[in-house]
Amino acid sequence: MQSLVVEPQGHSEGPQGLDITFDNRAERLIGLGAVNGGLKVLTLGLYAFWAKTDVRRKLWSFTRLNGEPLEYTGTGKELFLGFLIVFGAVVMPVLLGGFAVAFLFPGNKVALTLYQLSVYAVFFLLLGNAIYRAQRYRLSRTRWRGIRGALTGSPAGYGWTYFWTLTGPFAVIALAALLVAWRIGPQVGGAIMLIGFVAGLWVLPWRSNKLQGLLTRDMFFGDRPLSYTGTSGPLYRRYLYAWAGSALIYLAAIGATAIFVLRNNLVMQWQLEKIMPSLPQVLTLVGIWAVTLLTSAMITAWYRANQMKHFAVHTHFECATFRSDVTGKGLMWLVLSNWMLSFFGLILGALTGGLLMYALGAVPAAAEPGGLPREPGPVQIALAVIPVIVLTTIASTFAQFRSARYFLSRLKLDGRVSVASILQSQDLGPKRGEGLAQVFDLDAF
Repeated sequence: MQSLVVEPQGHSEGPQGLDITFDNRAERLIGLGAVNGGLKVLTLGLYAFWAKTDVRRKLWSFTRLNGEPLEYTGTGKELFLGFLIVFGAVVMPVLLGGFAVAFLFPGNKVALTLYQLSVYAVFFLLLGNAIYRAQRYRLSRTRWRGIRGALTGSPAGYGWTYFWTLTGPFAVIALAALLVAWRIGPQVGGAIMLIGFVAGLWVLPWRSNKLQGLLTRDMFFGDRPLSYTGTSGPLYRRYLYAWAGSALIYLAAIGATAIFVLRNNLVMQWQLEKIMPSLPQVLTLVGIWAVTLLTSAMITAWYRANQMKHFAVHTHFECATFRSDVTGKGLMWLVLSNWMLSFFGLILGALTGGLLMYALGAVPAAAEPGGLPREPGPVQIALAVIPVIVLTTIASTFAQFRSARYFLSRLKLDGRVSVASILQSQDLGPKRGEGLAQVFDLDAF
Protein backbone atom coordinates (compact mmCIF):
# COMPACT_ATOMS: atom_id res chain seq x y z
CA MET A 1 0.00 0.00 0.00
CA GLN A 2 1.34 3.39 -0.95
CA SER A 3 1.84 5.82 1.94
CA LEU A 4 -0.14 9.00 1.77
CA VAL A 5 0.84 12.40 3.14
CA VAL A 6 -1.92 14.04 5.12
CA GLU A 7 -1.68 17.81 4.64
CA PRO A 8 -4.73 19.60 6.06
CA GLN A 9 -5.13 23.08 4.70
CA GLY A 10 -4.51 25.99 7.04
CA HIS A 11 -1.90 24.24 9.19
CA SER A 12 1.75 25.18 9.43
CA GLU A 13 4.22 22.98 7.57
CA GLY A 14 6.89 23.39 10.22
CA PRO A 15 7.21 21.67 13.62
CA GLN A 16 4.56 22.69 16.11
CA GLY A 17 3.60 21.98 19.68
CA LEU A 18 0.67 19.71 20.47
CA ASP A 19 -1.65 20.82 23.27
CA ILE A 20 -3.70 17.98 24.80
CA THR A 21 -7.05 19.04 26.28
CA PHE A 22 -10.23 17.32 27.38
CA ASP A 23 -13.71 18.84 27.17
CA ASN A 24 -15.71 18.79 30.39
CA ARG A 25 -19.06 17.69 28.96
CA ALA A 26 -20.24 15.15 31.50
CA GLU A 27 -23.95 15.80 30.87
CA ARG A 28 -23.70 14.08 27.49
CA LEU A 29 -22.27 10.95 29.09
CA ILE A 30 -24.98 10.78 31.77
CA GLY A 31 -27.73 10.89 29.16
CA LEU A 32 -25.87 8.37 27.01
CA GLY A 33 -25.55 6.06 29.99
CA ALA A 34 -29.31 6.15 30.54
CA VAL A 35 -29.99 5.37 26.87
CA ASN A 36 -27.41 2.57 26.79
CA GLY A 37 -28.81 1.07 29.99
CA GLY A 38 -32.31 1.03 28.55
CA LEU A 39 -31.12 -0.55 25.29
CA LYS A 40 -29.22 -3.21 27.23
CA VAL A 41 -32.46 -4.13 28.96
CA LEU A 42 -34.44 -4.25 25.71
CA THR A 43 -31.80 -6.42 23.99
CA LEU A 44 -31.10 -8.64 27.03
CA GLY A 45 -27.54 -7.34 27.25
CA LEU A 46 -26.64 -7.73 23.58
CA TYR A 47 -26.38 -3.96 23.08
CA ALA A 48 -23.40 -3.83 25.49
CA PHE A 49 -20.96 -3.95 22.54
CA TRP A 50 -22.61 -1.01 20.81
CA ALA A 51 -22.93 0.83 24.14
CA LYS A 52 -19.19 0.53 24.70
CA THR A 53 -18.58 1.91 21.21
CA ASP A 54 -20.91 4.87 21.82
CA VAL A 55 -19.08 5.79 25.03
CA ARG A 56 -15.69 5.56 23.35
CA ARG A 57 -16.80 7.79 20.48
CA LYS A 58 -17.86 10.46 22.95
CA LEU A 59 -14.70 10.23 25.05
CA TRP A 60 -12.47 10.27 21.99
CA SER A 61 -14.31 13.32 20.63
CA PHE A 62 -13.82 15.10 23.97
CA THR A 63 -10.05 14.56 23.65
CA ARG A 64 -8.43 17.27 21.53
CA LEU A 65 -5.00 17.97 20.11
CA ASN A 66 -4.56 21.66 19.36
CA GLY A 67 -8.32 22.03 19.57
CA GLU A 68 -9.07 19.28 17.02
CA PRO A 69 -10.86 16.17 18.37
CA LEU A 70 -9.76 12.58 18.11
CA GLU A 71 -12.04 10.28 16.16
CA TYR A 72 -12.95 6.72 17.15
CA THR A 73 -13.91 4.60 14.11
CA GLY A 74 -14.58 1.26 15.79
CA THR A 75 -18.03 -0.32 15.63
CA GLY A 76 -20.17 -2.41 17.92
CA LYS A 77 -20.36 -5.08 15.23
CA GLU A 78 -16.57 -5.49 15.30
CA LEU A 79 -16.60 -5.94 19.07
CA PHE A 80 -19.49 -8.40 18.88
CA LEU A 81 -17.90 -10.54 16.15
CA GLY A 82 -14.56 -10.53 17.97
CA PHE A 83 -16.28 -11.73 21.13
CA LEU A 84 -18.14 -14.52 19.30
CA ILE A 85 -14.96 -15.80 17.67
CA VAL A 86 -12.99 -15.88 20.91
CA PHE A 87 -15.95 -17.36 22.80
CA GLY A 88 -16.11 -20.20 20.30
CA ALA A 89 -12.33 -20.68 20.07
CA VAL A 90 -11.42 -20.33 23.76
CA VAL A 91 -14.36 -20.39 26.16
CA MET A 92 -16.34 -23.24 24.61
CA PRO A 93 -13.34 -25.63 24.40
CA VAL A 94 -12.57 -24.91 28.05
CA LEU A 95 -16.16 -25.69 29.08
CA LEU A 96 -16.28 -28.84 26.93
CA GLY A 97 -12.92 -29.93 28.33
CA GLY A 98 -14.30 -29.59 31.86
CA PHE A 99 -17.29 -31.75 30.97
CA ALA A 100 -14.97 -34.31 29.35
CA VAL A 101 -12.77 -34.54 32.47
CA ALA A 102 -15.85 -34.94 34.69
CA PHE A 103 -17.19 -37.66 32.35
CA LEU A 104 -13.92 -39.59 31.89
CA PHE A 105 -12.77 -39.28 35.51
CA PRO A 106 -15.98 -39.18 37.58
CA GLY A 107 -15.33 -38.19 41.17
CA ASN A 108 -11.57 -37.84 40.57
CA LYS A 109 -10.70 -34.59 42.34
CA VAL A 110 -7.05 -34.81 41.32
CA ALA A 111 -7.89 -34.87 37.61
CA LEU A 112 -10.33 -32.01 37.99
CA THR A 113 -7.80 -29.95 39.99
CA LEU A 114 -5.07 -30.52 37.41
CA TYR A 115 -7.43 -29.48 34.63
CA GLN A 116 -8.45 -26.33 36.49
CA LEU A 117 -4.80 -25.39 37.15
CA SER A 118 -3.97 -25.87 33.46
CA VAL A 119 -6.94 -23.67 32.50
CA TYR A 120 -5.79 -20.94 34.87
CA ALA A 121 -2.29 -21.10 33.38
CA VAL A 122 -3.62 -20.86 29.83
CA PHE A 123 -5.93 -17.98 30.72
CA PHE A 124 -3.09 -16.08 32.37
CA LEU A 125 -0.95 -16.71 29.29
CA LEU A 126 -3.77 -15.35 27.12
CA LEU A 127 -4.29 -12.32 29.38
CA GLY A 128 -1.23 -10.46 28.11
CA ASN A 129 -2.20 -11.37 24.57
CA ALA A 130 -5.65 -9.88 25.22
CA ILE A 131 -4.17 -6.63 26.58
CA TYR A 132 -1.98 -6.22 23.52
CA ARG A 133 -4.75 -7.01 21.03
CA ALA A 134 -7.10 -4.58 22.77
CA GLN A 135 -4.53 -1.78 22.53
CA ARG A 136 -3.87 -2.63 18.89
CA TYR A 137 -7.56 -2.48 18.03
CA ARG A 138 -8.15 0.83 19.83
CA LEU A 139 -5.10 2.48 18.29
CA SER A 140 -6.05 1.33 14.80
CA ARG A 141 -9.52 2.85 15.31
CA THR A 142 -8.16 6.16 16.62
CA ARG A 143 -7.61 9.02 14.16
CA TRP A 144 -6.55 12.62 14.32
CA ARG A 145 -6.65 14.76 11.17
CA GLY A 146 -7.27 11.53 9.27
CA ILE A 147 -4.07 9.86 10.52
CA ARG A 148 -4.56 6.64 12.47
CA GLY A 149 -2.53 5.00 15.18
CA ALA A 150 -1.06 1.50 15.06
CA LEU A 151 0.51 -1.20 17.19
CA THR A 152 2.69 -3.36 14.99
CA GLY A 153 4.36 -5.94 17.24
CA SER A 154 3.47 -9.50 18.19
CA PRO A 155 0.57 -10.14 20.60
CA ALA A 156 1.96 -13.61 21.27
CA GLY A 157 5.39 -12.22 22.14
CA TYR A 158 3.93 -9.65 24.51
CA GLY A 159 1.64 -12.30 26.01
CA TRP A 160 4.59 -14.62 26.68
CA THR A 161 6.57 -11.81 28.33
CA TYR A 162 3.51 -10.88 30.40
CA PHE A 163 3.32 -14.53 31.50
CA TRP A 164 6.94 -15.41 32.31
CA THR A 165 7.92 -12.14 34.00
CA LEU A 166 5.50 -12.99 36.81
CA THR A 167 5.21 -16.78 36.80
CA GLY A 168 8.95 -17.35 36.30
CA PRO A 169 10.19 -15.77 39.56
CA PHE A 170 7.35 -17.25 41.60
CA ALA A 171 7.86 -20.70 40.05
CA VAL A 172 11.50 -20.58 41.20
CA ILE A 173 10.37 -19.58 44.70
CA ALA A 174 7.81 -22.39 44.82
CA LEU A 175 10.36 -24.95 43.62
CA ALA A 176 12.87 -23.85 46.25
CA ALA A 177 10.19 -24.08 48.96
CA LEU A 178 9.24 -27.61 47.84
CA LEU A 179 12.87 -28.73 47.93
CA VAL A 180 13.28 -27.32 51.44
CA ALA A 181 10.04 -28.98 52.54
CA TRP A 182 11.27 -32.30 51.16
CA ARG A 183 14.74 -32.09 52.72
CA ILE A 184 13.96 -30.34 56.01
CA GLY A 185 10.24 -30.26 56.69
CA PRO A 186 6.89 -28.81 55.54
CA GLN A 187 6.87 -26.12 58.22
CA VAL A 188 10.16 -24.63 57.05
CA GLY A 189 9.13 -25.03 53.42
CA GLY A 190 5.85 -23.23 54.08
CA ALA A 191 7.64 -20.38 55.84
CA ILE A 192 10.06 -20.03 52.92
CA MET A 193 7.14 -20.07 50.50
CA LEU A 194 5.40 -17.23 52.36
CA ILE A 195 8.58 -15.15 52.74
CA GLY A 196 9.54 -15.82 49.14
CA PHE A 197 6.12 -14.77 47.87
CA VAL A 198 6.25 -11.47 49.75
CA ALA A 199 9.81 -10.86 48.60
CA GLY A 200 8.91 -11.87 45.05
CA LEU A 201 6.55 -8.93 44.81
CA TRP A 202 9.65 -6.79 44.31
CA VAL A 203 9.72 -8.00 40.72
CA LEU A 204 6.62 -5.93 39.90
CA PRO A 205 8.26 -2.52 39.18
CA TRP A 206 10.80 -4.17 36.87
CA ARG A 207 8.04 -6.15 35.18
CA SER A 208 5.72 -3.15 34.67
CA ASN A 209 8.56 -1.09 33.18
CA LYS A 210 9.54 -3.90 30.83
CA LEU A 211 5.96 -4.39 29.61
CA GLN A 212 5.48 -0.65 29.17
CA GLY A 213 8.62 -0.49 27.07
CA LEU A 214 7.51 -3.37 24.86
CA LEU A 215 4.10 -1.81 24.30
CA THR A 216 5.32 1.74 23.69
CA ARG A 217 8.08 0.79 21.23
CA ASP A 218 5.50 -0.99 19.07
CA MET A 219 3.25 2.10 18.90
CA PHE A 220 3.00 4.34 15.85
CA PHE A 221 1.12 7.48 14.94
CA GLY A 222 0.95 7.36 11.19
CA ASP A 223 4.40 6.20 10.06
CA ARG A 224 6.21 7.69 13.09
CA PRO A 225 7.09 5.43 16.03
CA LEU A 226 7.02 6.27 19.70
CA SER A 227 10.06 5.47 21.80
CA TYR A 228 10.60 4.56 25.44
CA THR A 229 13.76 5.12 27.50
CA GLY A 230 12.65 4.28 31.02
CA THR A 231 14.36 1.93 33.47
CA SER A 232 12.87 0.35 36.57
CA GLY A 233 15.37 1.71 39.11
CA PRO A 234 13.61 5.02 39.92
CA LEU A 235 10.34 3.18 40.62
CA TYR A 236 11.60 1.25 43.61
CA ARG A 237 11.78 4.09 46.14
CA ARG A 238 8.04 4.75 46.00
CA TYR A 239 7.34 1.03 45.72
CA LEU A 240 8.88 0.44 49.15
CA TYR A 241 6.13 2.48 50.84
CA ALA A 242 3.38 0.86 48.76
CA TRP A 243 4.75 -2.63 49.43
CA ALA A 244 5.13 -2.10 53.18
CA GLY A 245 1.75 -0.39 53.56
CA SER A 246 -0.09 -3.07 51.60
CA ALA A 247 1.66 -5.81 53.59
CA LEU A 248 0.46 -4.29 56.87
CA ILE A 249 -3.08 -3.90 55.55
CA TYR A 250 -3.30 -7.51 54.38
CA LEU A 251 -1.78 -8.83 57.60
CA ALA A 252 -4.41 -6.86 59.54
CA ALA A 253 -7.15 -8.29 57.31
CA ILE A 254 -5.87 -11.85 57.79
CA GLY A 255 -5.78 -11.29 61.54
CA ALA A 256 -9.30 -9.80 61.60
CA THR A 257 -10.60 -12.71 59.53
CA ALA A 258 -8.96 -15.29 61.79
CA ILE A 259 -10.33 -13.66 64.95
CA PHE A 260 -13.84 -13.45 63.51
CA VAL A 261 -13.77 -17.08 62.33
CA LEU A 262 -12.46 -18.37 65.66
CA ARG A 263 -14.88 -16.35 67.80
CA ASN A 264 -17.84 -17.59 65.81
CA ASN A 265 -16.57 -21.19 65.55
CA LEU A 266 -17.21 -21.14 61.82
CA VAL A 267 -14.67 -23.87 61.03
CA MET A 268 -15.95 -26.24 63.69
CA GLN A 269 -19.58 -25.63 62.69
CA TRP A 270 -18.76 -26.56 59.11
CA GLN A 271 -16.55 -29.57 59.93
CA LEU A 272 -18.81 -31.10 62.57
CA GLU A 273 -22.31 -29.99 61.64
CA LYS A 274 -21.98 -28.82 58.02
CA ILE A 275 -23.62 -25.53 59.00
CA MET A 276 -23.01 -22.73 56.52
CA PRO A 277 -22.19 -19.23 57.86
CA SER A 278 -25.18 -16.95 58.25
CA LEU A 279 -25.78 -14.03 55.92
CA PRO A 280 -24.55 -11.42 58.48
CA GLN A 281 -21.38 -13.47 58.99
CA VAL A 282 -20.75 -13.73 55.25
CA LEU A 283 -21.37 -9.99 54.83
CA THR A 284 -18.91 -9.26 57.65
CA LEU A 285 -16.16 -11.31 55.97
CA VAL A 286 -16.91 -9.72 52.60
CA GLY A 287 -16.83 -6.30 54.25
CA ILE A 288 -13.42 -6.96 55.82
CA TRP A 289 -11.88 -7.81 52.46
CA ALA A 290 -13.72 -5.11 50.53
CA VAL A 291 -12.32 -2.50 52.93
CA THR A 292 -8.90 -4.16 52.65
CA LEU A 293 -8.85 -3.99 48.85
CA LEU A 294 -10.09 -0.41 48.81
CA THR A 295 -7.57 0.68 51.47
CA SER A 296 -4.76 -1.06 49.62
CA ALA A 297 -5.74 0.70 46.40
CA MET A 298 -5.67 4.04 48.20
CA ILE A 299 -2.29 3.34 49.84
CA THR A 300 -0.71 2.33 46.53
CA ALA A 301 -2.14 5.40 44.74
CA TRP A 302 1.10 7.37 45.29
CA TYR A 303 3.18 4.61 43.74
CA ARG A 304 0.83 4.25 40.77
CA ALA A 305 0.87 8.02 40.22
CA ASN A 306 4.68 7.97 40.32
CA GLN A 307 4.70 5.05 37.88
CA MET A 308 2.45 6.92 35.44
CA LYS A 309 4.71 9.96 35.61
CA HIS A 310 7.74 7.74 35.04
CA PHE A 311 6.15 6.08 32.01
CA ALA A 312 5.08 9.43 30.56
CA VAL A 313 8.37 11.30 30.95
CA HIS A 314 10.27 8.46 29.25
CA THR A 315 7.87 8.23 26.31
CA HIS A 316 8.90 10.27 23.27
CA PHE A 317 7.35 11.14 19.92
CA GLU A 318 9.62 12.81 17.41
CA CYS A 319 11.38 15.59 19.39
CA ALA A 320 8.60 15.81 21.98
CA THR A 321 8.30 14.12 25.37
CA PHE A 322 5.14 13.31 27.30
CA ARG A 323 4.54 14.52 30.82
CA SER A 324 1.86 13.56 33.33
CA ASP A 325 0.76 15.70 36.26
CA VAL A 326 -1.22 13.05 38.13
CA THR A 327 -0.79 12.98 41.92
CA GLY A 328 -1.19 10.33 44.55
CA LYS A 329 -3.87 12.37 46.33
CA GLY A 330 -5.81 12.94 43.12
CA LEU A 331 -5.55 9.30 42.08
CA MET A 332 -6.66 8.15 45.53
CA TRP A 333 -9.72 10.41 45.36
CA LEU A 334 -10.50 9.18 41.85
CA VAL A 335 -10.43 5.55 42.97
CA LEU A 336 -12.50 6.22 46.09
CA SER A 337 -15.07 8.47 44.43
CA ASN A 338 -15.54 6.17 41.43
CA TRP A 339 -16.01 3.25 43.80
CA MET A 340 -18.58 5.25 45.78
CA LEU A 341 -20.30 6.28 42.55
CA SER A 342 -20.60 2.66 41.39
CA PHE A 343 -21.81 1.56 44.81
CA PHE A 344 -24.35 4.39 44.94
CA GLY A 345 -25.66 3.43 41.50
CA LEU A 346 -26.07 -0.19 42.60
CA ILE A 347 -27.81 0.71 45.87
CA LEU A 348 -30.11 3.27 44.23
CA GLY A 349 -31.00 0.75 41.53
CA ALA A 350 -31.74 -1.92 44.11
CA LEU A 351 -33.92 0.44 46.16
CA THR A 352 -35.81 1.52 43.05
CA GLY A 353 -36.30 -2.13 42.10
CA GLY A 354 -37.56 -2.86 45.60
CA LEU A 355 -40.09 -0.03 45.33
CA LEU A 356 -41.28 -1.46 42.02
CA MET A 357 -41.79 -4.86 43.63
CA TYR A 358 -43.63 -3.15 46.49
CA ALA A 359 -45.91 -1.42 43.99
CA LEU A 360 -46.53 -4.75 42.28
CA GLY A 361 -47.56 -6.42 45.52
CA ALA A 362 -44.58 -8.70 46.09
CA VAL A 363 -43.71 -7.48 49.63
CA PRO A 364 -45.19 -8.14 53.08
CA ALA A 365 -47.05 -4.82 53.21
CA ALA A 366 -49.14 -5.96 50.27
CA ALA A 367 -49.75 -9.44 51.64
CA GLU A 368 -52.94 -11.38 51.28
CA PRO A 369 -55.12 -11.89 54.39
CA GLY A 370 -53.14 -14.10 56.67
CA GLY A 371 -50.00 -11.99 56.71
CA LEU A 372 -47.88 -13.85 54.13
CA PRO A 373 -46.43 -11.93 51.19
CA ARG A 374 -47.06 -13.00 47.64
CA GLU A 375 -44.02 -14.46 45.91
CA PRO A 376 -42.68 -12.24 43.10
CA GLY A 377 -43.16 -13.68 39.64
CA PRO A 378 -40.66 -13.63 36.76
CA VAL A 379 -42.17 -10.45 35.32
CA GLN A 380 -41.96 -8.64 38.65
CA ILE A 381 -38.35 -9.73 39.17
CA ALA A 382 -37.44 -8.63 35.64
CA LEU A 383 -39.03 -5.21 36.17
CA ALA A 384 -37.16 -4.83 39.46
CA VAL A 385 -33.83 -5.58 37.75
CA ILE A 386 -34.35 -2.88 35.09
CA PRO A 387 -33.47 0.11 37.33
CA VAL A 388 -30.38 -1.75 38.60
CA ILE A 389 -29.08 -2.19 35.04
CA VAL A 390 -29.93 1.37 33.97
CA LEU A 391 -28.51 3.12 37.04
CA THR A 392 -25.34 1.02 37.20
CA THR A 393 -24.77 1.73 33.50
CA ILE A 394 -25.16 5.48 34.14
CA ALA A 395 -22.76 5.27 37.09
CA SER A 396 -20.12 3.26 35.20
CA THR A 397 -20.34 5.57 32.17
CA PHE A 398 -19.85 8.66 34.33
CA ALA A 399 -16.97 6.93 36.14
CA GLN A 400 -15.27 6.29 32.77
CA PHE A 401 -15.72 9.95 31.89
CA ARG A 402 -14.21 11.05 35.20
CA SER A 403 -11.20 8.75 34.71
CA ALA A 404 -10.64 9.97 31.15
CA ARG A 405 -10.97 13.59 32.22
CA TYR A 406 -8.53 13.16 35.10
CA PHE A 407 -5.76 11.42 33.15
CA LEU A 408 -6.04 13.25 29.83
CA SER A 409 -6.39 16.73 31.30
CA ARG A 410 -3.10 16.10 33.11
CA LEU A 411 -1.22 14.69 30.13
CA LYS A 412 1.12 17.08 28.31
CA LEU A 413 3.45 16.84 25.33
CA ASP A 414 6.54 19.03 25.65
CA GLY A 415 8.37 19.77 22.41
CA ARG A 416 7.51 20.19 18.75
CA VAL A 417 6.34 17.72 16.12
CA SER A 418 6.37 18.02 12.31
CA VAL A 419 2.70 17.07 12.02
CA ALA A 420 2.29 17.94 8.34
CA SER A 421 5.05 15.56 7.27
CA ILE A 422 3.57 12.50 9.02
CA LEU A 423 2.50 9.78 6.55
CA GLN A 424 -0.52 7.56 6.95
CA SER A 425 0.10 4.24 8.70
CA GLN A 426 0.25 1.24 6.39
CA ASP A 427 -1.07 -0.99 9.18
CA LEU A 428 -4.86 -1.22 8.89
CA GLY A 429 -5.21 -3.00 12.21
CA PRO A 430 -7.38 -6.04 12.98
CA LYS A 431 -10.63 -6.61 11.09
CA ARG A 432 -12.54 -7.55 14.22
CA GLY A 433 -12.74 -6.18 17.75
CA GLU A 434 -10.85 -7.05 20.90
CA GLY A 435 -12.45 -10.46 21.48
CA LEU A 436 -10.02 -11.67 24.14
CA ALA A 437 -10.35 -8.41 26.03
CA GLN A 438 -14.13 -8.82 26.02
CA VAL A 439 -13.81 -12.33 27.49
CA PHE A 440 -11.41 -11.12 30.20
CA ASP A 441 -13.54 -7.99 30.77
CA LEU A 442 -10.60 -5.68 30.07
CA ASP A 443 -11.68 -2.17 29.24
CA ALA A 444 -10.30 1.30 28.79
CA PHE A 445 -11.82 4.64 28.03
